Amino acid sequence: MIVMPSFSIGQYPLENRLALGQGVTQANNHVAKHLAEVIANEEWQSRFPPKKLASLLNSLLLGYFIIKSTSEGDRLWEGRDDFLESLVELFLQGAIAPPIDTNATNSKKIVSTKVNRVVDLPASLVRAILQRAKKLGRQDYAVAYLLFGAGLSAKEIVNLERSHLIAENNQHLLQIDSGAKRQVPLNRWIMGFRYGSTTNNPVTQWLKSRKDDRSAMFITQEENSLSEQELLALWQVLTEGLLTPTGQPPTIEQARQTWCVEMLMKGIKLENLSMLSGIEVAELEPYAQRAREKVAIEQALLLDQKT
Repeated sequence: MIVMPSFSIGQYPLENRLALGQGVTQANNHVAKHLAEVIANEEWQSRFPPKKLASLLNSLLLGYFIIKSTSEGDRLWEGRDDFLESLVELFLQGAIAPPIDTNATNSKKIVSTKVNRVVDLPASLVRAILQRAKKLGRQDYAVAYLLFGAGLSAKEIVNLERSHLIAENNQHLLQIDSGAKRQVPLNRWIMGFRYGSTTNNPVTQWLKSRKDDRSAMFITQEENSLSEQELLALWQVLTEGLLTPTGQPPTIEQARQTWCVEMLMKGIKLENLSMLSGIEVAELEPYAQRAREKVAIEQALLLDQKT
């Protein structure tokens, strides 16, 4: 029989419980911010948004503290170090792994499982983020434009230089030298709205407004190159208070997923999207599946309107 500790939350004053709840929330937001920075710096893939990941971590830590503070003689862990080492291994390696199989078919299944979390953002949310960026300033607008109009990763954006923008008579291209080297065209149309023309867009407007001689495309107020941490901080500002249809804060990785899905819906072939995005064709299959789902929904809605 399990004997619970003899205390009740209701025995504490309401103001104390509210203060404790606010403190926990603030601590959780602080941890989430640092987790987001680490994940971006290490180029890791997380199954959860940073805030939910921080909530899980803090809940486990709090649970361990409560057990140790209210019970004696438990044998759940050999000690604090054992608990912390297991916690780190759980978060970095996972608790359950698929069986290892050298068969090519099974290998493909493992790859698909790894990239099967395509969660693109709805058009209304993308529009809200871009409109908010436009109000913040020209650089913020240009960054948001590249996230949704060129599908660049955070690392690729902060490594851009002015010279990487290739201006031609009827189009603009970006030369990507970090990671998968390639050229990417800048879209004029994003989720049903037009952002600039073939020769004038948020990026060119930002560069024309520059008065400095720095080579980096994006800079801080001190005229240093924008870092990934600063880019993530900007993303948090752009998405503060906004939620995806699943009730989660949008992540910066979802901007690239949204771009990939939209490109596929426009009719681009997987092989061509692979060249533009730097993502392997096999890893793009979940994006293609999501694009097919959205096309099917649009067709169903159109048929309903005709009916």
